[in-house]
Amino acid sequence: IIRPPHLYRKITMPRTSMKLLCLTTAALVGQVACSIVADIQEGRVGKKKLEIVLAQYNEDLGWSDKFAPVRTVYCKGQSCPSHSTRLPNVGREGHTFLWHLVHHYDDLADWTVFSQGEEPSEGYFGKGRGGGHLLNGVTFEDYLEPHGDSKFLMSSKVHLPTLAHSLRSTFKVSPDDDDEFLGTSDPSHTCPAGGMDAWGPYKAQLWLSDFLSQKCGVETAAISEALRVFWEDTLDMPLPPGNVVHFSQGARFAVSRERLHQRPRSFYESLLSMLESEDDSCFSYIYEWAWYYIAGKPVEAPCKLDAQEATGDLEEIEQAERILSRWTDNVKGGISGGISGGGGGGSYKSPEIEWVGKAPKFRIYPSGGKAANSSWMMLTFGKIQEVDEDGKAVSARSINSLASEKDITWSQVDMTIGGAAAQVVTMTLPVEFKQSCKGDLAQPDSSSVTVEIVLFSEYATITYGSETFEVSPGQLKFNIESESWPFCATTDSLKFTLDIKMPSGS
Repeated sequence: IIRPPHLYRKITMPRTSMKLLCLTTAALVGQVACSIVADIQEGRVGKKKLEIVLAQYNEDLGWSDKFAPVRTVYCKGQSCPSHSTRLPNVGREGHTFLWHLVHHYDDLADWTVFSQGEEPSEGYFGKGRGGGHLLNGVTFEDYLEPHGDSKFLMSSKVHLPTLAHSLRSTFKVSPDDDDEFLGTSDPSHTCPAGGMDAWGPYKAQLWLSDFLSQKCGVETAAISEALRVFWEDTLDMPLPPGNVVHFSQGARFAVSRERLHQRPRSFYESLLSMLESEDDSCFSYIYEWAWYYIAGKPVEAPCKLDAQEATGDLEEIEQAERILSRWTDNVKGGISGGISGGGGGGSYKSPEIEWVGKAPKFRIYPSGGKAANSSWMMLTFGKIQEVDEDGKAVSARSINSLASEKDITWSQVDMTIGGAAAQVVTMTLPVEFKQSCKGDLAQPDSSSVTVEIVLFSEYATITYGSETFEVSPGQLKFNIESESWPFCATTDSLKFTLDIKMPSGS
Protein backbone atom coordinates (compact mmCIF):
# COMPACT_ATOMS: atom_id res chain seq x y z
CA ILE A 1 0.00 0.00 0.00
CA ILE A 2 1.44 3.38 -1.04
CA ARG A 3 0.44 6.26 1.22
CA PRO A 4 0.56 9.92 0.11
CA PRO A 5 2.65 11.21 3.07
CA HIS A 6 5.56 9.14 1.73
CA LEU A 7 4.98 10.01 -1.92
CA TYR A 8 5.15 13.77 -1.61
CA ARG A 9 8.10 14.52 0.60
CA LYS A 10 10.47 17.15 -0.78
CA ILE A 11 12.35 15.79 -3.77
CA THR A 12 14.65 17.45 -6.26
CA MET A 13 13.65 16.91 -9.87
CA PRO A 14 12.56 18.99 -12.83
CA ARG A 15 8.99 20.29 -12.67
CA THR A 16 8.07 18.16 -15.69
CA SER A 17 9.22 15.08 -13.77
CA MET A 18 7.15 16.17 -10.76
CA LYS A 19 4.06 16.42 -12.98
CA LEU A 20 4.82 13.03 -14.48
CA LEU A 21 5.08 11.54 -10.98
CA CYS A 22 1.77 13.16 -10.12
CA LEU A 23 0.03 11.64 -13.13
CA THR A 24 1.61 8.24 -12.62
CA THR A 25 0.50 7.97 -8.99
CA ALA A 26 -2.92 9.53 -9.47
CA ALA A 27 -4.60 6.17 -9.89
CA LEU A 28 -3.18 5.02 -6.56
CA VAL A 29 -3.78 8.03 -4.34
CA GLY A 30 -6.52 9.96 -6.14
CA GLN A 31 -6.29 12.73 -8.70
CA VAL A 32 -7.71 15.26 -6.22
CA ALA A 33 -4.96 14.69 -3.64
CA CYS A 34 -2.31 14.83 -6.30
CA SER A 35 -3.58 18.04 -7.90
CA ILE A 36 -4.07 19.95 -4.64
CA VAL A 37 -0.50 19.24 -3.52
CA ALA A 38 0.82 20.41 -6.87
CA ASP A 39 -1.39 23.52 -6.73
CA ILE A 40 -0.03 24.38 -3.27
CA GLN A 41 3.60 23.84 -4.23
CA GLU A 42 3.29 25.77 -7.48
CA GLY A 43 1.50 28.71 -5.87
CA ARG A 44 -1.93 28.33 -7.44
CA VAL A 45 -3.48 27.81 -3.99
CA GLY A 46 -2.44 30.21 -1.22
CA LYS A 47 -3.47 30.93 2.35
CA LYS A 48 -6.38 33.08 1.29
CA LYS A 49 -8.03 29.99 -0.18
CA LEU A 50 -6.63 27.25 2.07
CA GLU A 51 -4.95 27.27 5.48
CA ILE A 52 -3.74 24.25 7.43
CA VAL A 53 -3.62 24.97 11.18
CA LEU A 54 -1.39 22.56 13.12
CA ALA A 55 -1.34 22.26 16.91
CA GLN A 56 2.22 21.15 17.71
CA TYR A 57 3.85 20.15 20.96
CA ASN A 58 7.12 18.38 20.12
CA GLU A 59 5.97 16.33 17.12
CA ASP A 60 8.09 16.09 13.96
CA LEU A 61 6.29 18.16 11.33
CA GLY A 62 8.37 16.90 8.40
CA TRP A 63 5.30 15.16 6.98
CA SER A 64 3.65 18.57 6.46
CA ASP A 65 6.54 20.31 4.68
CA LYS A 66 4.86 19.77 1.31
CA PHE A 67 2.05 22.02 2.59
CA ALA A 68 4.42 24.74 3.87
CA PRO A 69 2.99 27.59 1.73
CA VAL A 70 -0.43 27.20 3.39
CA ARG A 71 0.68 25.86 6.78
CA THR A 72 0.33 27.73 10.09
CA VAL A 73 1.99 26.12 13.11
CA TYR A 74 1.24 26.91 16.74
CA CYS A 75 3.82 25.36 19.06
CA LYS A 76 3.59 24.65 22.79
CA GLY A 77 6.69 22.47 23.19
CA GLN A 78 10.27 23.06 24.29
CA SER A 79 11.79 23.41 20.83
CA CYS A 80 9.59 25.28 18.40
CA PRO A 81 10.40 25.76 14.69
CA SER A 82 11.27 29.28 13.59
CA HIS A 83 8.19 29.58 11.39
CA SER A 84 5.79 28.76 14.25
CA THR A 85 3.82 30.91 16.69
CA ARG A 86 4.52 30.01 20.31
CA LEU A 87 1.53 29.65 22.64
CA PRO A 88 1.35 28.83 26.36
CA ASN A 89 1.05 25.10 27.02
CA VAL A 90 -2.57 25.09 28.15
CA GLY A 91 -5.82 23.62 26.83
CA ARG A 92 -4.37 21.08 24.38
CA GLU A 93 -5.31 21.44 20.69
CA GLY A 94 -8.67 23.02 21.59
CA HIS A 95 -6.91 26.10 22.92
CA THR A 96 -4.81 26.30 19.75
CA PHE A 97 -7.74 26.07 17.37
CA LEU A 98 -9.79 28.62 19.30
CA TRP A 99 -6.81 31.00 19.56
CA HIS A 100 -6.58 30.93 15.77
CA LEU A 101 -10.31 31.55 15.36
CA VAL A 102 -10.29 34.48 17.77
CA HIS A 103 -7.15 36.20 16.45
CA HIS A 104 -7.83 35.57 12.75
CA TYR A 105 -11.61 35.84 12.76
CA ASP A 106 -11.59 38.66 10.17
CA ASP A 107 -9.03 37.08 7.84
CA LEU A 108 -9.89 33.38 7.91
CA ALA A 109 -9.12 31.40 4.77
CA ASP A 110 -11.94 30.24 2.53
CA TRP A 111 -11.23 26.72 3.84
CA THR A 112 -9.35 25.93 7.08
CA VAL A 113 -8.07 22.49 8.04
CA PHE A 114 -7.45 21.91 11.76
CA SER A 115 -5.20 19.06 12.90
CA GLN A 116 -2.85 17.94 15.63
CA GLY A 117 0.85 17.95 14.83
CA GLU A 118 1.31 14.19 14.77
CA GLU A 119 1.73 12.65 11.32
CA PRO A 120 -1.66 11.42 10.08
CA SER A 121 -1.94 7.65 9.88
CA GLU A 122 -4.65 5.05 10.35
CA GLY A 123 -6.41 4.57 13.68
CA TYR A 124 -5.33 5.21 17.24
CA PHE A 125 -3.75 2.58 19.49
CA GLY A 126 -3.48 4.45 22.78
CA LYS A 127 -1.29 7.20 24.18
CA GLY A 128 2.30 6.75 23.08
CA ARG A 129 1.50 3.60 21.07
CA GLY A 130 0.88 5.12 17.65
CA GLY A 131 -1.94 5.93 15.30
CA GLY A 132 -2.67 9.30 13.72
CA HIS A 133 -6.50 9.16 13.80
CA LEU A 134 -7.28 8.58 10.12
CA LEU A 135 -10.05 6.24 9.03
CA ASN A 136 -8.88 3.32 6.92
CA GLY A 137 -8.96 4.44 3.28
CA VAL A 138 -8.69 8.18 4.07
CA THR A 139 -5.66 10.44 3.59
CA PHE A 140 -4.87 13.86 5.01
CA GLU A 141 -5.14 15.30 1.49
CA ASP A 142 -8.84 14.35 1.49
CA TYR A 143 -9.44 17.21 3.94
CA LEU A 144 -7.87 19.87 1.69
CA GLU A 145 -10.55 20.17 -0.99
CA PRO A 146 -13.73 22.04 0.07
CA HIS A 147 -16.70 19.74 0.57
CA GLY A 148 -19.90 21.61 1.34
CA ASP A 149 -19.44 23.88 4.36
CA SER A 150 -17.25 21.44 6.31
CA LYS A 151 -15.52 18.09 6.32
CA PHE A 152 -15.92 15.92 9.41
CA LEU A 153 -15.18 12.23 8.98
CA MET A 154 -16.87 10.79 12.05
CA SER A 155 -14.96 7.97 13.73
CA SER A 156 -16.87 7.79 17.04
CA LYS A 157 -20.11 8.68 18.75
CA VAL A 158 -20.95 9.07 22.42
CA HIS A 159 -24.30 8.78 24.22
CA LEU A 160 -24.10 11.68 26.65
CA PRO A 161 -26.35 10.33 29.46
CA THR A 162 -24.30 7.11 29.81
CA LEU A 163 -20.99 8.07 28.09
CA ALA A 164 -21.23 4.80 26.14
CA HIS A 165 -19.15 4.97 22.94
CA SER A 166 -19.56 3.42 19.51
CA LEU A 167 -16.58 3.19 17.15
CA ARG A 168 -16.63 3.21 13.36
CA SER A 169 -15.56 -0.17 11.99
CA THR A 170 -12.94 1.37 9.67
CA PHE A 171 -11.07 3.01 12.57
CA LYS A 172 -8.11 0.91 13.66
CA VAL A 173 -7.58 0.34 17.37
CA SER A 174 -4.55 -1.93 16.98
CA PRO A 175 -1.61 -1.96 14.54
CA ASP A 176 -2.45 -5.63 13.95
CA ASP A 177 -5.91 -4.85 12.55
CA ASP A 178 -6.23 -6.26 9.03
CA ASP A 179 -7.04 -3.57 6.42
CA GLU A 180 -8.98 -6.03 4.29
CA PHE A 181 -11.05 -7.18 7.26
CA LEU A 182 -11.76 -3.61 8.38
CA GLY A 183 -12.87 -2.37 5.01
CA THR A 184 -12.38 1.22 3.92
CA SER A 185 -14.21 4.51 4.32
CA ASP A 186 -15.23 6.68 1.40
CA PRO A 187 -13.73 10.10 2.21
CA SER A 188 -16.78 11.79 0.68
CA HIS A 189 -19.02 10.27 3.39
CA THR A 190 -19.15 11.95 6.79
CA CYS A 191 -20.77 8.84 8.28
CA PRO A 192 -20.48 5.10 7.56
CA ALA A 193 -21.61 4.32 4.02
CA GLY A 194 -22.77 0.79 4.82
CA GLY A 195 -21.40 -2.68 4.26
CA MET A 196 -18.06 -3.07 6.00
CA ASP A 197 -18.06 0.65 6.84
CA ALA A 198 -20.49 0.67 9.78
CA TRP A 199 -20.91 1.67 13.41
CA GLY A 200 -19.83 -0.88 15.99
CA PRO A 201 -21.82 -1.73 19.14
CA TYR A 202 -21.98 0.74 21.99
CA LYS A 203 -19.66 -0.02 24.88
CA ALA A 204 -19.84 1.60 28.28
CA GLN A 205 -16.78 3.54 29.46
CA LEU A 206 -16.99 3.43 33.24
CA TRP A 207 -13.46 4.79 33.63
CA LEU A 208 -14.53 7.88 31.68
CA SER A 209 -17.14 8.84 34.28
CA ASP A 210 -14.50 8.78 37.02
CA PHE A 211 -12.01 10.62 34.79
CA LEU A 212 -14.41 13.46 33.96
CA SER A 213 -15.59 13.63 37.57
CA GLN A 214 -12.02 14.24 38.74
CA LYS A 215 -11.08 16.54 35.86
CA CYS A 216 -14.21 18.68 36.01
CA GLY A 217 -14.82 18.60 39.77
CA VAL A 218 -18.32 17.20 39.29
CA GLU A 219 -19.92 14.26 41.07
CA THR A 220 -20.17 11.23 38.80
CA ALA A 221 -23.95 11.20 39.07
CA ALA A 222 -24.08 14.83 37.90
CA ILE A 223 -21.95 14.49 34.74
CA SER A 224 -24.92 13.95 32.44
CA GLU A 225 -26.64 17.08 33.74
CA ALA A 226 -23.39 19.07 33.48
CA LEU A 227 -23.04 18.06 29.82
CA ARG A 228 -26.63 19.09 29.15
CA VAL A 229 -25.99 22.52 30.69
CA PHE A 230 -22.79 22.88 28.67
CA TRP A 231 -24.63 22.06 25.47
CA GLU A 232 -27.65 24.27 26.05
CA ASP A 233 -25.99 27.23 27.80
CA THR A 234 -22.39 27.32 26.53
CA LEU A 235 -22.94 26.03 22.98
CA ASP A 236 -26.38 27.65 22.83
CA MET A 237 -27.86 24.61 21.12
CA PRO A 238 -30.35 21.90 22.03
CA LEU A 239 -28.88 18.48 22.72
CA PRO A 240 -28.44 16.43 19.53
CA PRO A 241 -31.18 13.89 18.67
CA GLY A 242 -31.10 10.89 21.00
CA ASN A 243 -28.43 12.70 23.06
CA VAL A 244 -25.88 11.13 20.69
CA VAL A 245 -22.84 13.22 19.73
CA HIS A 246 -20.81 12.25 16.65
CA PHE A 247 -17.16 13.28 16.58
CA SER A 248 -13.78 12.73 14.95
CA GLN A 249 -11.24 11.19 17.31
CA GLY A 250 -8.09 13.28 17.34
CA ALA A 251 -9.93 16.54 16.45
CA ARG A 252 -9.12 16.71 12.73
CA PHE A 253 -11.65 18.54 10.55
CA ALA A 254 -12.02 21.26 7.93
CA VAL A 255 -14.50 24.16 7.85
CA SER A 256 -15.42 26.97 5.48
CA ARG A 257 -15.12 30.60 6.52
CA GLU A 258 -18.86 31.07 6.00
CA ARG A 259 -19.71 28.32 8.49
CA LEU A 260 -17.20 29.55 11.06
CA HIS A 261 -18.74 33.01 10.79
CA GLN A 262 -22.13 31.58 11.80
CA ARG A 263 -20.76 32.13 15.32
CA PRO A 264 -19.62 35.59 16.48
CA ARG A 265 -16.02 36.11 17.59
CA SER A 266 -17.29 36.54 21.17
CA PHE A 267 -18.51 32.93 21.15
CA TYR A 268 -15.02 31.61 20.36
CA GLU A 269 -13.51 34.03 22.89
CA SER A 270 -15.76 32.63 25.60
CA LEU A 271 -14.74 29.04 24.81
CA LEU A 272 -11.07 30.05 24.68
CA SER A 273 -11.26 31.64 28.13
CA MET A 274 -12.40 28.30 29.58
CA LEU A 275 -9.08 26.73 28.52
CA GLU A 276 -6.59 29.43 29.49
CA SER A 277 -6.16 28.62 33.17
CA GLU A 278 -5.24 24.91 33.08
CA ASP A 279 -2.75 22.90 31.04
CA ASP A 280 -5.14 19.95 30.86
CA SER A 281 -8.63 21.37 31.38
CA CYS A 282 -11.64 19.06 31.43
CA PHE A 283 -13.14 21.19 28.64
CA SER A 284 -10.29 20.08 26.36
CA TYR A 285 -11.81 16.61 26.24
CA ILE A 286 -15.41 17.81 25.89
CA TYR A 287 -14.44 20.13 23.02
CA GLU A 288 -13.03 17.15 21.10
CA TRP A 289 -16.55 15.69 21.10
CA ALA A 290 -18.14 19.02 20.19
CA TRP A 291 -16.17 20.49 17.28
CA TYR A 292 -18.90 19.73 14.74
CA TYR A 293 -21.24 21.83 16.91
CA ILE A 294 -18.67 24.50 17.88
CA ALA A 295 -17.43 25.27 14.36
CA GLY A 296 -20.55 27.03 13.15
CA LYS A 297 -24.12 26.29 14.12
CA PRO A 298 -25.39 23.22 12.24
CA VAL A 299 -29.14 22.66 12.19
CA GLU A 300 -29.02 18.90 11.66
CA ALA A 301 -27.14 15.98 13.20
CA PRO A 302 -24.31 14.76 10.95
CA CYS A 303 -25.43 11.10 10.98
CA LYS A 304 -28.74 9.27 11.14
CA LEU A 305 -29.63 7.40 14.34
CA ASP A 306 -30.68 3.78 14.56
CA ALA A 307 -33.91 2.77 16.32
CA GLN A 308 -32.23 2.15 19.69
CA GLU A 309 -30.48 5.53 19.64
CA ALA A 310 -33.60 7.39 18.54
CA THR A 311 -35.50 6.15 21.61
CA GLY A 312 -32.56 6.81 23.93
CA ASP A 313 -32.69 3.18 25.12
CA LEU A 314 -28.96 2.74 25.86
CA GLU A 315 -28.97 2.54 29.64
CA GLU A 316 -28.78 -1.27 29.50
CA ILE A 317 -25.26 -0.99 28.11
CA GLU A 318 -24.08 0.93 31.16
CA GLN A 319 -25.82 -1.48 33.53
CA ALA A 320 -24.19 -4.54 31.93
CA GLU A 321 -20.76 -2.91 32.08
CA ARG A 322 -21.28 -1.93 35.71
CA ILE A 323 -22.23 -5.51 36.61
CA LEU A 324 -19.08 -6.87 34.99
CA SER A 325 -16.89 -4.29 36.68
CA ARG A 326 -18.15 -5.35 40.11
CA TRP A 327 -17.17 -8.95 39.51
CA THR A 328 -13.65 -8.06 38.42
CA ASP A 329 -12.79 -5.05 40.57
CA ASN A 330 -12.86 -4.13 44.23
CA VAL A 331 -15.75 -1.69 44.19
CA LYS A 332 -15.96 0.61 47.17
CA GLY A 333 -19.19 0.08 49.06
CA GLY A 334 -20.14 -3.22 47.40
CA ILE A 335 -19.60 -6.97 47.52
CA SER A 336 -20.02 -9.64 44.88
CA GLY A 337 -20.58 -13.37 45.00
CA GLY A 338 -21.82 -16.24 42.91
CA ILE A 339 -23.51 -19.64 43.06
CA SER A 340 -23.20 -22.23 40.30
CA GLY A 341 -25.85 -24.75 39.50
CA GLY A 342 -27.89 -26.25 36.69
CA GLY A 343 -26.45 -26.34 33.23
CA GLY A 344 -26.39 -30.12 32.93
CA GLY A 345 -26.63 -32.11 29.72
CA GLY A 346 -29.61 -32.20 27.40
CA SER A 347 -31.83 -29.39 26.22
CA TYR A 348 -31.60 -26.39 28.49
CA LYS A 349 -34.40 -23.87 28.83
CA SER A 350 -34.32 -20.50 30.52
CA PRO A 351 -34.37 -20.49 34.33
CA GLU A 352 -36.79 -18.28 36.23
CA ILE A 353 -36.41 -15.80 39.07
CA GLU A 354 -39.45 -15.20 41.26
CA TRP A 355 -39.86 -12.32 43.67
CA VAL A 356 -41.33 -13.63 46.93
CA GLY A 357 -43.29 -11.24 49.13
CA LYS A 358 -42.12 -7.76 50.08
CA ALA A 359 -38.83 -8.80 51.64
CA PRO A 360 -35.64 -8.97 49.52
CA LYS A 361 -36.31 -12.66 48.88
CA PHE A 362 -35.90 -14.45 45.56
CA ARG A 363 -36.75 -17.99 44.49
CA ILE A 364 -34.75 -19.34 41.55
CA TYR A 365 -36.07 -22.23 39.45
CA PRO A 366 -33.70 -24.17 37.16
CA SER A 367 -34.16 -25.08 33.47
CA GLY A 368 -37.74 -24.59 32.36
CA GLY A 369 -38.75 -22.34 35.25
CA LYS A 370 -41.45 -22.78 37.88
CA ALA A 371 -43.88 -24.69 35.65
CA ALA A 372 -41.38 -27.48 34.98
CA ASN A 373 -39.77 -27.84 38.42
CA SER A 374 -40.45 -28.67 42.02
CA SER A 375 -36.83 -27.82 42.76
CA TRP A 376 -35.77 -24.30 43.60
CA MET A 377 -33.31 -22.24 45.58
CA MET A 378 -34.35 -19.37 47.86
CA LEU A 379 -32.10 -16.40 48.53
CA THR A 380 -33.06 -14.15 51.44
CA PHE A 381 -31.13 -11.00 52.24
CA GLY A 382 -31.96 -10.72 55.92
CA LYS A 383 -29.78 -8.31 57.89
CA ILE A 384 -27.56 -5.33 57.39
CA GLN A 385 -25.46 -4.49 60.40
CA GLU A 386 -22.78 -1.93 60.95
CA VAL A 387 -20.14 -3.54 63.14
CA ASP A 388 -17.25 -1.99 65.05
CA GLU A 389 -13.64 -3.12 65.18
CA ASP A 390 -14.55 -5.89 67.64
CA GLY A 391 -17.33 -7.22 65.42
CA LYS A 392 -20.13 -5.91 67.64
CA ALA A 393 -23.27 -4.53 66.00
CA VAL A 394 -23.80 -0.77 66.17
CA SER A 395 -27.49 -0.57 67.06
CA ALA A 396 -28.00 2.91 65.63
CA ARG A 397 -26.93 1.70 62.20
CA SER A 398 -28.26 -1.87 62.05
CA ILE A 399 -31.33 -3.37 60.43
CA ASN A 400 -32.16 -6.80 61.79
CA SER A 401 -34.86 -7.54 59.21
CA LEU A 402 -35.01 -6.03 55.75
CA ALA A 403 -38.58 -7.30 55.50
CA SER A 404 -39.60 -4.48 57.84
CA GLU A 405 -38.37 -1.79 55.46
CA LYS A 406 -40.85 0.08 53.26
CA ASP A 407 -40.70 1.51 49.74
CA ILE A 408 -38.63 -1.32 48.29
CA THR A 409 -38.55 -1.09 44.49
CA TRP A 410 -37.49 -3.84 42.15
CA SER A 411 -37.24 -4.57 38.45
CA GLN A 412 -36.56 -7.61 36.29
CA VAL A 413 -35.15 -7.45 32.76
CA ASP A 414 -33.62 -9.76 30.18
CA MET A 415 -30.29 -8.47 28.93
CA THR A 416 -26.95 -9.48 27.45
CA ILE A 417 -23.89 -9.30 29.67
CA GLY A 418 -20.55 -9.79 28.02
CA GLY A 419 -22.24 -11.67 25.18
CA ALA A 420 -24.23 -14.01 27.45
CA ALA A 421 -28.02 -13.92 27.82
CA ALA A 422 -29.12 -13.36 31.41
CA GLN A 423 -31.98 -12.29 33.62
CA VAL A 424 -31.27 -9.43 36.00
CA VAL A 425 -33.31 -8.63 39.09
CA THR A 426 -32.52 -5.35 40.82
CA MET A 427 -33.91 -4.37 44.21
CA THR A 428 -33.35 -0.93 45.72
CA LEU A 429 -33.98 -0.48 49.41
CA PRO A 430 -34.08 3.02 50.94
CA VAL A 431 -32.88 2.91 54.54
CA GLU A 432 -33.85 5.41 57.22
CA PHE A 433 -32.16 5.64 60.61
CA LYS A 434 -34.08 6.92 63.61
CA GLN A 435 -31.14 7.00 66.02
CA SER A 436 -28.11 9.23 65.88
CA CYS A 437 -24.58 7.99 66.38
CA LYS A 438 -22.68 8.68 69.55
CA GLY A 439 -19.75 10.90 68.71
CA ASP A 440 -18.84 14.12 66.96
CA LEU A 441 -19.33 13.10 63.32
CA ALA A 442 -22.33 14.75 61.68
CA GLN A 443 -24.23 11.97 59.91
CA PRO A 444 -27.06 11.87 57.40
CA ASP A 445 -30.09 9.92 58.51
CA SER A 446 -30.61 7.84 55.40
CA SER A 447 -28.89 5.63 52.85
CA SER A 448 -29.81 3.05 50.25
CA VAL A 449 -28.91 -0.55 49.49
CA THR A 450 -29.10 -2.15 46.07
CA VAL A 451 -29.23 -5.92 45.57
CA GLU A 452 -28.61 -7.19 42.05
CA ILE A 453 -29.07 -10.82 41.02
CA VAL A 454 -27.89 -12.10 37.63
CA LEU A 455 -28.99 -15.53 36.38
CA PHE A 456 -27.32 -16.72 33.17
CA SER A 457 -29.24 -18.66 30.53
CA GLU A 458 -26.42 -19.94 28.34
CA TYR A 459 -22.79 -20.96 28.18
CA ALA A 460 -20.34 -18.16 27.38
CA THR A 461 -16.77 -17.04 27.85
CA ILE A 462 -16.78 -13.44 29.05
CA THR A 463 -13.78 -11.17 28.70
CA TYR A 464 -13.68 -7.95 30.67
CA GLY A 465 -10.49 -5.92 30.69
CA SER A 466 -7.65 -8.38 31.21
CA GLU A 467 -9.82 -11.03 32.88
CA THR A 468 -11.68 -13.95 31.31
CA PHE A 469 -14.19 -16.23 33.01
CA GLU A 470 -16.74 -18.87 32.07
CA VAL A 471 -20.45 -18.78 32.77
CA SER A 472 -22.98 -21.57 32.30
CA PRO A 473 -26.79 -21.89 32.29
CA GLY A 474 -28.20 -21.60 35.78
CA GLN A 475 -25.13 -19.88 37.17
CA LEU A 476 -26.05 -17.13 39.57
CA LYS A 477 -24.10 -14.05 40.55
CA PHE A 478 -25.13 -11.29 42.90
CA ASN A 479 -23.97 -7.84 43.93
CA ILE A 480 -24.82 -5.87 47.05
CA GLU A 481 -23.97 -2.20 47.08
CA SER A 482 -24.53 0.53 49.63
CA GLU A 483 -24.58 4.22 48.76
CA SER A 484 -23.46 6.92 51.20
CA TRP A 485 -23.77 4.71 54.24
CA PRO A 486 -23.46 7.04 57.29
CA PHE A 487 -20.91 5.11 59.33
CA CYS A 488 -20.70 6.02 62.99
CA ALA A 489 -16.93 5.53 62.93
CA THR A 490 -14.39 5.37 60.12
CA THR A 491 -13.16 2.00 61.43
CA ASP A 492 -16.62 0.38 61.24
CA SER A 493 -17.72 -1.96 58.45
CA LEU A 494 -20.93 -3.48 57.09
CA LYS A 495 -22.09 -7.04 57.58
CA PHE A 496 -24.72 -8.55 55.29
CA THR A 497 -26.59 -11.76 56.07
CA LEU A 498 -27.63 -13.97 53.15
CA ASP A 499 -29.67 -17.15 53.72
CA ILE A 500 -29.80 -19.89 51.08
CA LYS A 501 -32.59 -22.43 51.30
CA MET A 502 -33.54 -25.42 49.10
CA PRO A 503 -36.29 -28.04 49.54
CA SER A 504 -35.35 -31.61 50.36
CA GLY A 505 -34.25 -33.53 47.30
CA SER A 506 -33.24 -30.47 45.26
